[in-house]
Amino acid sequence: MGLPGEPPGRPIEFDTVLKSALARGFHVLVCDEAQWMSRECFEYWRYLWDDPSTDIAVVFAGGDGCAKVLRREPMLASRIYIWQHAVPLTLPEVLKAIPAFHPLWAGVDRDLTALVDKQAAHGNFRAWARITKLAADGLAAQGRTSVDEHLLRQVYGRLGVGT
Repeated sequence: MGLPGEPPGRPIEFDTVLKSALARGFHVLVCDEAQWMSRECFEYWRYLWDDPSTDIAVVFAGGDGCAKVLRREPMLASRIYIWQHAVPLTLPEVLKAIPAFHPLWAGVDRDLTALVDKQAAHGNFRAWARITKLAADGLAAQGRTSVDEHLLRQVYGRLGVGT
């Protein structure tokens, strides 16, 4: 959020700084792994959302059981506008999204991209992000610029994925 200076040491001071920043314009706050949040954490999210001076949207993302955990908090659940279940990308979606996601994939043959999805990513965007990071690191370390099967075997080895 680009807040200047050191964070305040006391919770009440931090709360004031945070709410002031959230009041300056619209913000989207993302809470990943929401299924692990405590009741007190959910109450704080609700408190920020309910404050008339803040202009925020909160996105709760999580794995198995996340919706169940969120629904256990009725004061929070009643404020959730959309419940969205994420499903893996289809192959046509992968072939469109992944080259747009990162320039590393822009010039890669569609058949090789499809093979990576079949062997390691399975339509999972988080898996694609991990593969992309490892591939980019591998290319940089080797002074190379393009993805090929040799590099992908190295990436798969780091992921513990067989080919």
